[in-house]
Amino acid sequence: MDNYEEDQEYLRELLERFESVSGDGGYSFFDSGELEDIIYFYFSESELEKARKAIDFAIVQFPEEVSFHVFKAQYFLNNGEPEKALARLNSLDAVDPQNPDISLTRATVYSTMHKHAEAIKEYQKAIAKVDEDLDEIHTSIAFEYQNLRDYKKAAEHLKKAIRLNLENESLLYEIGYCYEMGQMSDEAIAFFTQEIDKRPYSLVAWYNLGIAYSTIELYEKAIDAFDFSIAIDPTFTPAYFSKAQCFEQMDLYLEAINVYKQTFELEKPDAMTNYYIGDCYASMDKYETAIDFYRKSISLERQFSDSWMGIGLCFVELGMHSEALSHMDQAIKIENDNADYYIVLAETQISLGLIDEAALSYQKASELEPYHAEIWLDYSDFYADLKKDYAMAIEILDDGIYYQGENSSLIYRRVAYLYESGKHKEAVLELFIALTQDFEAHIQLLEYSDQVKNSPEILAVITSYKNQ
Repeated sequence: MDNYEEDQEYLRELLERFESVSGDGGYSFFDSGELEDIIYFYFSESELEKARKAIDFAIVQFPEEVSFHVFKAQYFLNNGEPEKALARLNSLDAVDPQNPDISLTRATVYSTMHKHAEAIKEYQKAIAKVDEDLDEIHTSIAFEYQNLRDYKKAAEHLKKAIRLNLENESLLYEIGYCYEMGQMSDEAIAFFTQEIDKRPYSLVAWYNLGIAYSTIELYEKAIDAFDFSIAIDPTFTPAYFSKAQCFEQMDLYLEAINVYKQTFELEKPDAMTNYYIGDCYASMDKYETAIDFYRKSISLERQFSDSWMGIGLCFVELGMHSEALSHMDQAIKIENDNADYYIVLAETQISLGLIDEAALSYQKASELEPYHAEIWLDYSDFYADLKKDYAMAIEILDDGIYYQGENSSLIYRRVAYLYESGKHKEAVLELFIALTQDFEAHIQLLEYSDQVKNSPEILAVITSYKNQ
């Protein structure tokens, strides 16, 4: 019998003996190690009620054993009672102040309660009390900093973790994620270049170096990095997708398509890849071919809404607006909370002369994403430009400003509507507010409206403000 079978037989007999005792009220002796094994098993199987019985039994048998009281706190946490878990842990500090499990469990409780700063303090206390698994503690601290959106400190702790456990290359992905989210591309490039010097055959390091280069639009360098990761492991499909996306960003659509198709040799074609290929053909104005790939995508995943919308957009370009609308409607049925879909639908409805329907689509988009400035600009412009209803356009902008009072684009657009509607004095007063808030953004005003651009009084205000 091998070790695994022996362990399973030991555990089976142990559980049978415990459950027979707990079921009929009998008595049998268990040492503390056996009870820990029982409790670990029940926790691993999410059998909380059985875990509770085992913990309570253990506390009666070994009332001075702190580990069982920590288990009780873990039970409270898993049972949705974090306050009780904290109370139990806090009562143990005076009993065994150097016990790292108390701090580690309390950190987990705080994390569950979204008290991430407190969790970090507890993890740091634990670091001073242990000599092993320090990499795991630093990783946990990093995740707490991620929750606080302090990606720089998160990356620092992940780097400490990987120095302690060089074999755990998954940490490199986490470090790359922190650099990307923290917009620290230069730091990412420096770090992963150093890692590659240490381990030149690390496909994870090469891959993340490529991601860092692509973030700052150094696509050729990114492609080189992705090629190295592919050379190390030709089956590593994420590198193919990232490489193809770089080609897309460089407008090299045929190259992107070829790379996407390479993945079909490594794994079954999926809806997403066919959608990407469809997008490439659409970008080359090959709309019929794009539709073919979008349809392949849908045949693999009927609810793939982006492909339905992609077909709709292609039909718009082909002048087949009724077909476009039906496919857009299907996309919205699948994903009815996508504001971008409603904007595209509104534009298509306008081209078909469905003005009232377009107004409703814009309204729906603004309700879905009230903090999206472009939606308010498009929605208000619909009334100002198409209907010449400046009062309604201004009212819509006011709604947008309610959600985004600091957004200078909305305020400058309001200046334009006031001026174009003949309310020149109000426009000038509004312009002073906009210039004070964000002077550089006034270029948006001049680009939007020729009337404003050619207005001596508006230009005089801007020049005067600039000189001041």
